[in-house]
Amino acid sequence: MRSLAAFYLANMKIAIVTQFQYRVANLFYMIGMIAEPIVYLVVWSTVASTQGGSVAGYTGGDFAAYYIIWTLVRNMNIVLTPFAWEQRIKGGALSGQLLRPMHPIHNDLSYFAGWKVVAIAMWLPIAAALTLIFQPTITITLFNAVTFFFALWGGFLVRFFLL
Repeated sequence: MRSLAAFYLANMKIAIVTQFQYRVANLFYMIGMIAEPIVYLVVWSTVASTQGGSVAGYTGGDFAAYYIIWTLVRNMNIVLTPFAWEQRIKGGALSGQLLRPMHPIHNDLSYFAGWKVVAIAMWLPIAAALTLIFQPTITITLFNAVTFFFALWGGFLVRFFLL
């Protein structure tokens, strides 16, 4: 069990270093991932302001909180797809990976988890800018933050294993 944890930590570090080397590619990826929620945010905030401040009880600040958080959740839900496994099988890469002492799923899971650390680091300044611009109405407590942290990473694991 200790060697599995050491493998995960080492592979996550490799993913973090690798992804920081591709900052521009990750930046364009991030822009692509947040473009849709930002469009929705602008549209619904505008609708709320033209409707007298709210739509069905949701204010522009409520929409801002929802869509800013959604940008993070959306980034966390990107995982390895079955098509990647198909390519490994078709290309013959999987047979070589199965000869290693660890199953390939451990490599994928730890690498994607490391990449999510980079994605979160890149999301933070974007979320800060969106927060300054749209002023979301959200109350963050320690309990909510801890619960959200575990739900976010738990969702990542569920998506990873079920996709």
